[in-house]
Amino acid sequence: MSNQRPGKVVRAADPTMKDMTTLKFFKNAQKLLEQEGKTDEAFYFEQMVDWLSSGHQLPTTEEQTIKALGI
Repeated sequence: MSNQRPGKVVRAADPTMKDMTTLKFFKNAQKLLEQEGKTDEAFYFEQMVDWLSSGHQLPTTEEQTIKALGI
């Protein structure tokens, strides 16, 4: 029998929270751009909100980015 205490467990941050903050950023950026009258720029942020809301991950390649933005 050991006299050693068990170590403390440190869990990694929940990856879904990172996704939620990214989604919140895109939503805020879209809203602010629309308030400034920059609807063309806001459209692409809206595309990213739709992309992430549909369950996709943030694009990491050029091909995925083209798909996400609908270009």
